[in-house]
Amino acid sequence: MAYGVRICSFTTATGSGTVRGKTYHWDFSEMFGPLFTTTKGEPMRTQPKGGPAWEAFEAWHREYKASHAGKPAAAKPHCC
Repeated sequence: MAYGVRICSFTTATGSGTVRGKTYHWDFSEMFGPLFTTTKGEPMRTQPKGGPAWEAFEAWHREYKASHAGKPAAAKPHCC
């Protein structure tokens, strides 16, 4: 018998941004915030606590909020 982890997606959007020549990728949840990922979409082994990855995310997030202003919040995910 194989055992595994059941993962529920809370992703609202995905994004990426480049700072000083390095591109960062993330899945974004309005409930939980960003989950920084590899170029293959897998969660990074360690999540950045600040620095250029967050600079890229914050710039993207400002645009995301502006483009979604006045729209109803995303529905709460129905999980598993």
